[in-house]
Amino acid sequence: MINRGSHQFTCGWIIICCIWLSFNLMTTIQANKDQYQKFCHVKIQDEHKAYKKFKDLQMSDSVKLIFFQLQIGNDSLILYDSTFQLAWIKNNLGKAIFTLPTSFIEMSLSLYTIFIGSLNITLIDSKHNCFKNSDRKGRTNILMQTLMNFTQFGSNETCNNKYCSTICERHFLGNDDNFFDKIMITCCQKDHHNPQTDVGYCLFNNEQPHFYVPLSKFFIIILSLCLAGIVMNKIFNWFLDSAQRYRSIDSTCVCIISNISRYDFGYFCLPEDRNSSPIMHLTHCIKFILSAIIISALGYQSVAMQRFAPMYTIYPRMTLKLYPRFLIQAAIVLGVLNGLWILVIVAADLKLYYCAKRNKSQRLQQHDISQRRRCISQNNFDVSYFQVERYLYDIIDDLKSMHIIKLIVDLIALPFILITFSLGLFGAYRCGIFIAEGLTIRFRTAFLSGRPTYQLCSFIMSIFFSSVAFVYAGFMIIFSLLTLQIIFRIIITTSAFVISFASHFLLIIIMAIPFVHYAVQSIDAYNKSDQIIPNRIIQLQQTLDQDIDQMLQADQGNLDVYIATTFRGMVSIDLPEMLQEDDIQSHIKCYIQWLDHKPNHQITDGISKFTITYKRLSSRVVEVDLLQCINGCSQCPFQYGAQPLLNCIQQHLQSKNVDYFKSRLTSVYYTIENGPGDSHIAIPVQLYQYLRYYLPQISITMGRIFFNLIIIAIIMAILVFTAMLDYRTTAFTSLNSVIADFPAIYVTALLSFRNLQVTQLKEEEIDKILLVRILQYRRGYRFFCTKGIHFQPFVQWINMTFLHVNYSQDSDHTLSESNSHINNEKTCLLNDENYTLN
Repeated sequence: MINRGSHQFTCGWIIICCIWLSFNLMTTIQANKDQYQKFCHVKIQDEHKAYKKFKDLQMSDSVKLIFFQLQIGNDSLILYDSTFQLAWIKNNLGKAIFTLPTSFIEMSLSLYTIFIGSLNITLIDSKHNCFKNSDRKGRTNILMQTLMNFTQFGSNETCNNKYCSTICERHFLGNDDNFFDKIMITCCQKDHHNPQTDVGYCLFNNEQPHFYVPLSKFFIIILSLCLAGIVMNKIFNWFLDSAQRYRSIDSTCVCIISNISRYDFGYFCLPEDRNSSPIMHLTHCIKFILSAIIISALGYQSVAMQRFAPMYTIYPRMTLKLYPRFLIQAAIVLGVLNGLWILVIVAADLKLYYCAKRNKSQRLQQHDISQRRRCISQNNFDVSYFQVERYLYDIIDDLKSMHIIKLIVDLIALPFILITFSLGLFGAYRCGIFIAEGLTIRFRTAFLSGRPTYQLCSFIMSIFFSSVAFVYAGFMIIFSLLTLQIIFRIIITTSAFVISFASHFLLIIIMAIPFVHYAVQSIDAYNKSDQIIPNRIIQLQQTLDQDIDQMLQADQGNLDVYIATTFRGMVSIDLPEMLQEDDIQSHIKCYIQWLDHKPNHQITDGISKFTITYKRLSSRVVEVDLLQCINGCSQCPFQYGAQPLLNCIQQHLQSKNVDYFKSRLTSVYYTIENGPGDSHIAIPVQLYQYLRYYLPQISITMGRIFFNLIIIAIIMAILVFTAMLDYRTTAFTSLNSVIADFPAIYVTALLSFRNLQVTQLKEEEIDKILLVRILQYRRGYRFFCTKGIHFQPFVQWINMTFLHVNYSQDSDHTLSESNSHINNEKTCLLNDENYTLN
């Protein structure tokens, strides 16, 4: 017993001694380290010159904080530690700017840089590698103490609250290959009552963000996600509207111009497009592949920018020694998934393409046609209320009827439905399901066999294809939402930053007002044009028929013949319905060939015309004459060369009546019946595209709007950059400066928008312009909507310079020879469209 007690007593004393020795050892090491760091300090090279620059920045009212760009010798301190930033701040606004979240800085496009100054300082180490051998905490202590002494260099005066020597450090803590997940902010202020400021104590007290900082970030994310869902619904509805408008009637592609008010809900089928080409499968393949690559890249960047904000901060730039592991893993996963999607989609579309091209399987062809004509009703946010309400009623009914399995399934899906509904993503969900189902049907149509011997294989492959389709659709919808979400988040954050510091952006806000007003007006004009032009085309239907009847029944009139010449002498002719005969076209081409060798009557590269006038003297007698030649002569000296052509036209007009000419007119208005009480008016796509987007004076294209917005953005940028030349002065943010500059800004904006303003005509003027072009199309003219104004500067110069330089003034025999062979060999006519000039 005694021995056992003695042993226990000895062990206890041994443990106590070990603890005491360990404590003394740690204290000695820490004391040695503190002693080492006490004598390890750095000096500032050219301190007087650096301090003068610092005071210049400090006295500027626009500078709220100054970042120190430090280096030792020729090495930047980023080489030692790229995770911290040191700055001097003003206590009035500097700390608020310095403590802004990195995501807020990034999403506001680093606008806070207008309050920032930068000072380059070169440090001199007191001992060789003394600073380098210190740990991060030791280096921070040394730098903080050095900068605090520097900012009060040569000053013994007590500072006021605005210009006190407050040095702050922003340190990024990383946990994923230099991914900066957490930010620590510490500040130290010079205490004039105590010459030795306890830097270690300052660094121990971290600045905690206010509660509203993460709350504001959360609200911005939710709001931007809701706006992204709304915009995505509008894009999806626009796509569905476009898909329903374009049809094919009697080999003519038409576009519905009346309002489409479908009463279908869910899925419905459009009429089959029997003129579809197998090449559409390759087009489908290219669209899906490009969508996968582009949307994946944009979504990946959106995630990276919102999750790794320090990587995208413009200033001060954060340098990463290693790329975040999460981004590398995400890129690998996306690459594998994209490769899988592309492989399956390419294989399926190629299979469908070859099956459609060779017509091997009638069943596959019919099924594929019905599948690609499937459509879905448009999204409506009000309908989502009804859907959620019905879903809740179904859960209650399942609970009453004790359908346990269905109740469990509904309860599992309920949180997802409520989230998509509350964020306005109900349409995105429907869009994803529609895309996934369409792809699944295509995959099954291309690969799966209907023979019973392959049922097990078909079942397994069906699971695989549906999984690929659902994953593809899910990723595309999510990444599309993230792409739109980050755009709205940047807009919201930037606007919030400008509003928060509105007094510092008065001049820029005043500059932006007229430009924003013009942008809104331009977009409204484009939308208004999209509604007015189709409505006016519909209203002109009756007027068009009346004008056509009057024109064909008139006793006299003019017929314009348009000639288009291109490179190397190719000629095309555009004729009205009264001249669309092969013999007339042959005579016209012979006349052009003959006239092209006459002085000052050469046809250069472009579009020209000559006019023929006719007059009915009786039912069987018509008088025809050349009113104006290609050169614009009202009494052409070479009119005798057109006499064979005039005789041919005279015979043709005398032998035909009004009913024959009406039968040669081109149909413009088509009626499409989708069901009882659901009819729509359509016109040819070729005509609609021209009238809607390219008709001068009334049409507005998105390209024109985009170009105008770029021009005014450049003008605004010039004004802003010019104003920022002296933004360090007080006048930049003062109200007096804004009042003084407002007249100049207003005049500049007014003159700039003068030539860019979108003209909005009255309905009567719009009707006159539309009626002329619709009449031309109805009569058979096509150059105005297929060729437009010919623009080939280099080719036109070549033709004007070298074409028919040595013309012959006596080539009438060529005309007679050509006319003698028209009815027999038609040597002048190579084809119905083109003729090569010798």
